[in-house]
Amino acid sequence: MLAAPQEEAKWYAANQVADEARHVEVYHRYLTEKLGRSFEVNPELRVLLDQIIADSRWDMTYLGMQIMVEGLALAAFGMMRLQMPDEPLIQDITTRIMGDESRHVAFGVLALEEIYREMSAAELREREDFIIEATYLMRDRLLMQQVYERMGWDVDVWVGWAMETPFMKGFRQMLFSKIVPNLRRLGLLTPRVCEEYGKLGLLRFENLKDSTEEAEPMAPAELVQLLAQLRESAAA
Repeated sequence: MLAAPQEEAKWYAANQVADEARHVEVYHRYLTEKLGRSFEVNPELRVLLDQIIADSRWDMTYLGMQIMVEGLALAAFGMMRLQMPDEPLIQDITTRIMGDESRHVAFGVLALEEIYREMSAAELREREDFIIEATYLMRDRLLMQQVYERMGWDVDVWVGWAMETPFMKGFRQMLFSKIVPNLRRLGLLTPRVCEEYGKLGLLRFENLKDSTEEAEPMAPAELVQLLAQLRESAAA
């Protein structure tokens, strides 16, 4: 926080810490008091968070947290609302938290948008490397291996299912729907990053509005339709 160049960025970072503490507390209470279970931090996410926190460069902290981790979280919360339309408590909690997260991501975009225009090719390559590694770590986190292990299911079978089923593919792709346009605005959707994102089917989001123009992510129409079909099948 001390390394951020502007005073307002320091104050904003401090305010965000308070926001995140509230988010952790309310979701922890929901999981433990309402559902009776919770999971430890996923290994891939832990690796990524450790890298972000340990980096002394303020822009890497902002890029890692505001753009990558918070951008994915924002889309994940949007997906949660779609999946649980009849659960009023989680709808209320998540809508409130999404308001905070939208603000965090937008601030990250505004704080960083001038930075990368002035960096050398070597410095930009380090940011590209980080974005690519972070993307694959977050993708692997969403294969949910820990969940299958906790449930006593065959991990190899269910990870294979998660890799190939249309719903899970669409789910993972949607979670990057804010990250991709935000990277484009920052000038970090470079040919190297585009090559990797093309392999993951993420470039479909390239021309969507970034977080300063549209706060919340938009779920792909086909994913919304698929969720509706799944709910209809479960109710039948």
